[in-house]
Amino acid sequence: MLPTGAGARRQLCQGSNNMNASRLRRILLDAVEHVPFYRQHWRAAGVDLTRIPSAVHLEFLPVVRKSDLMACPAELRIDQRFVDRALRVEPSGTCAARSVEAVDPTSLRRRRMRLLRALMEVGYTPGERLMLVMKRPFHAGTVFLRWTCIDSGASEDEIAAAFARARPHVLYAPLNVLQRLARHMPTDVTWRPKLLVSTGAPLTDAHRALLESAFDAPVADFYVASVVGLIAFQRPGRAAYEVLERDLHVERVPAGPDGLERLIVTDLCAGATPLIRYDTEDLVRRDRERPGAPIVEIRGRRANALEPANGAWLSP
Repeated sequence: MLPTGAGARRQLCQGSNNMNASRLRRILLDAVEHVPFYRQHWRAAGVDLTRIPSAVHLEFLPVVRKSDLMACPAELRIDQRFVDRALRVEPSGTCAARSVEAVDPTSLRRRRMRLLRALMEVGYTPGERLMLVMKRPFHAGTVFLRWTCIDSGASEDEIAAAFARARPHVLYAPLNVLQRLARHMPTDVTWRPKLLVSTGAPLTDAHRALLESAFDAPVADFYVASVVGLIAFQRPGRAAYEVLERDLHVERVPAGPDGLERLIVTDLCAGATPLIRYDTEDLVRRDRERPGAPIVEIRGRRANALEPANGAWLSP
């Protein structure tokens, strides 16, 4: 007889943990053998590379920061088995701290599927019109899915005009774009989407109230890191974020006495450019009184924050 209820969930969780442990072990073995960056980074941190084959946890490995990646030539960050394959080179990060990342087609498809699954979880139905405002437009074939893609660097008028033409059921865009549309939408545009998906910056209650009032639609929040892709999402009306643990191993490291934690991410689908213990530098807060202690707040990077004299700090 198949287990049901809580017993089934425990077995499923245990099976997932065992699968992730196996994938982590494989990723570490491949990285030490095929990725020069990790051999150098771990050796410089004093890691005994002979421990890698018996590794069960990742805590003995140093974290990897964006500055570490930028300081290493791109060709040394690539799994050498992918060197002669066709890779897509994409920029990541802000204009002030931009690096490049080589992404293989399989990893790119996985990231897109991760996004699609999350969109469906928050209310998108395949076949509905979807408008994506983002830096990296999807493949031209998305037109057959009734998706409209526009660069987030386009002018406010261009984005508003694209919205009026597309009349999307779901609008996915950076928070600052959604705010501008909400405040300056032409009065003759009467179409309102059924769902907004905000990304790119912490979504506050004030932001949510503004957007819901302007568009008369609920708001979901997607937490995306440039070199990882989608990490977690928050459904409309929910406080907790759901981490995409099927594809990612996420650690939460204490970042001070205020209860905030840094997110450390390992991509379980390593691909051409593995990310092992990558420090997103983003700070989150969990609700430890709820089962599983889910993330309920994403504050962004402390390095980019404003720090008043009272010792508190504000994300811009």
